Amino acid sequence: MKRIYLILISVICAISLHAQQDAHYTFYMFNGLYLNPAYAGSHDVVNVMAIGRKQWTNIDGAPTSASISIHSPLAKSNSAMGLIYTFDKLGSIQSNGFQLSYAYRLPLGKKKTTRLSFGLQVGITNYQNRLADLTTNPGMTGVDPTFANNHNLWLPNVGAGLYLYGKKYYIGASVPHLLNFSLNDKVKYAGDKADYARLYRHYLLTAGYVFNLGKKVKFRPSFLMKYVHNAPLDFDITASFLFIDRIWLGASYRVGDSYDFFGDFYVAPQFHIGYAYDLTVSGLTKYAGGTHEVMLGYDFAYDKSRIVNPRYVKYF
Repeated sequence: MKRIYLILISVICAISLHAQQDAHYTFYMFNGLYLNPAYAGSHDVVNVMAIGRKQWTNIDGAPTSASISIHSPLAKSNSAMGLIYTFDKLGSIQSNGFQLSYAYRLPLGKKKTTRLSFGLQVGITNYQNRLADLTTNPGMTGVDPTFANNHNLWLPNVGAGLYLYGKKYYIGASVPHLLNFSLNDKVKYAGDKADYARLYRHYLLTAGYVFNLGKKVKFRPSFLMKYVHNAPLDFDITASFLFIDRIWLGASYRVGDSYDFFGDFYVAPQFHIGYAYDLTVSGLTKYAGGTHEVMLGYDFAYDKSRIVNPRYVKYF
């Protein structure tokens, strides 16, 4: 247990200081509003999406994440709005955030089936790091200044994105957090004037396309690229198949981190449920255990006949 605890502390430090800080999801291709405010309204109905993720089940204090989003076009307008709640917990660190999104969708082409969407978001996140609540080495004398204070911060932020999409393809670029913040509540460690932890910008690029492999099978390759200051590029590369417009089966490779397997089933034209399992391939393989992710999605249609129409199939 001591070794596992030390590994977890190393992971926490890496994520806090120099690595990916936002939670990542295997179902990223369905969770567009989490990645890009310009995704708002892209379903042309009121869409509600909930995703929960439990990472590295054999390690106490490993990441637990969740997001709940709702977005919709505005009636008789090219505008759309969205709202997303996010939760993330890793060891002593916990965050809860709300982001409000606005998108303007510009129709393109003669048939106007392609749209270029411009998105902005504003929000606030409550960041907590309860370092003083951790149990440190009982044999130590005095108080380690690293664990002397809890931090409780309210961090406002803004984000922006572009999203080009049609019925069978999309490409998006976004910066969900444009502002950088210290995560130390202006508390400096003894003898050091530098911030040990900051919230950095995340630059995201994502794309996907759907190919027909026959009347009842479709193939969808997609990818997500993430970049954070002082961290290497992070790639999710995914291949998935849609059978009879109701069942998604697929696999992903998160470079240097995991192999991911998922399925998504449309219980009804408006409602689908998905499950994903990640198999870790990094240095944590011997200790981590699997990662589980569950997704629920529902579309509320203004016009019932529209969503029951077999031509209404959302690929992203």
